[in-house]
Amino acid sequence: MTIIKRDTMPNDSGSAQQDDLDRLKLFRERQDAEAKLHWSRNSYFLVVMSILFVAYGQKPVEGSQLASFQVLIATLGVFLSTIWLLIQHRSSKYILYYKSKAREYAKLTNTPDVYPERLGRSIEMRKLAYILPLSFLVIWVAFIILRVPFVFPSN
Repeated sequence: MTIIKRDTMPNDSGSAQQDDLDRLKLFRERQDAEAKLHWSRNSYFLVVMSILFVAYGQKPVEGSQLASFQVLIATLGVFLSTIWLLIQHRSSKYILYYKSKAREYAKLTNTPDVYPERLGRSIEMRKLAYILPLSFLVIWVAFIILRVPFVFPSN
C-alpha cells in the first residue's frame, strides 16, 4: 500500500487538508455504492438461477428431447454462473481498491478508519460471496454430466 504524501506551502495546508477530506469522502461513498451494487447483483443472479432450476425441472418434452432440453438449461446455467463469478471478482476488486484508498486518506487526514483491516477471526463478506456462483457452477456442471448420457445413448 502506498501512502500519499503532499508537498504543501505553509498557507496552502488548509486547502490540501480539505481536498484530502473530499477524496476520503469520495472513496468511502464509492465503496458503499459498489457494496450495494455487489449485493443487488447477487440478488438478481439468485433469482435467475432459481428460474433456471424451475425450468430444468419442467418436462415440456419426453425422452432424449427432455435430456437435451435439460442439458441446454444447464449449459445456460454454467454460462450465467461463470458471468456471475467474473462480475463478483471485478466488484470485489473495486471494493478492495476503494477501501485501500479510503484508508490512505483516513491516515493522511487523521480521520478514524471506518474499514478496519482486521476484525478478529472473520471472513470478509465479499470473499464469502464467491461461494454462491461457484456452488451454482458446480451444480450446473453436475447436471450436464448426469444428463449427457441420455442425450447421446450408446446402443
